Amino acid sequence: NTTRASHLVKVHKDKLTVSYTGKANHTQDVGAVLANRPFAKKVLIGYFEMTVISAGTRGCMAIGLGNANFNVMRHPGWEPGSYGYHGDDGRKFQESGRGEPYGPKFSTGDTVGCGLHFGTREIFFTKNGKHLGVGFTNPSHSYYPSVGLHSEGESLSLNFGAQPFKFRLDDMIREEREKLHSTISRIPMDAALVDGIVRNYLEHYACHRALASLPPIGGGSSVPQPSSSSVSIRKDIRELLVQGQMAEACAKLDEAFPNLMASSPKLRAYVRCQEFIEHLREGRRDTALQTAQQYIAPLLHAPPPAPSQRAASGPPQEAAATNGGDAGGQEGANGHSQSEANGESNGT
Repeated sequence: NTTRASHLVKVHKDKLTVSYTGKANHTQDVGAVLANRPFAKKVLIGYFEMTVISAGTRGCMAIGLGNANFNVMRHPGWEPGSYGYHGDDGRKFQESGRGEPYGPKFSTGDTVGCGLHFGTREIFFTKNGKHLGVGFTNPSHSYYPSVGLHSEGESLSLNFGAQPFKFRLDDMIREEREKLHSTISRIPMDAALVDGIVRNYLEHYACHRALASLPPIGGGSSVPQPSSSSVSIRKDIRELLVQGQMAEACAKLDEAFPNLMASSPKLRAYVRCQEFIEHLREGRRDTALQTAQQYIAPLLHAPPPAPSQRAASGPPQEAAATNGGDAGGQEGANGHSQSEANGESNGT
């Protein structure tokens, strides 16, 4: 994220190479930079690596994670809401400048990685492909990959998954999923419970033929037998929706479930938008326009919630600052996300 990088670092045109440009005369002369977006929480493991191009005069480099308020004039791990592993002494730091012994030092030519395991809530580090063990547990924020530099001549390159990692991340993910599958498979499941889950799924999606093919539930089971009338009604409504017969579907919906449309604005919006589309597909433009004016326009132009007294009386500059305060976290492109190594989308 070049909009929030320290003025003591140069982010090169590829936005993956960072060099220190300061004199490093004081502890506040650190040059740090964050990635342009945090790890995606829906992946199992967020991970990135940095390769030390030059350790400079003292090798005071760090890799870690920081929250959205991270101070880019300080190393990862020194500030609240940040964690770091430092190359000059091999220590790990959590929201403090004191640190604890953790791993080996790193210098020119080394590739160091940082990962966040969302399943176990653990932060770990790697060096040249080797897992160094759990560094921290139970992080509580949405974290951005971060690096810090603090001596003349330091330079590094970053990898967010566009290139193969030195660490075998795919192997770790596979092992973790096998552990999870093994744990789940050992959980005893009552046959009646499983049968009920399957029947409820089939009933919900109106799969009446599949539901009818299941044997009847025997006496003594606590799982209710799905109602054949309910399945039939759901099937009819589903088929009307698929065929684009929105008026008939709405009428049947109101007849079978009288309060459903009235109690769900989102459902009403979906149904009316689909009705509008169906009118256009059939060439009924006047009817489509009438539907849009009568039903869709009120949904789009519903009055916003009343502001609080404090927001109403506050100066307009504060609202502008709030609206634009997080823009930096969405700009720039620091390469591919770590989740791509996992084969999953970041959902950006």
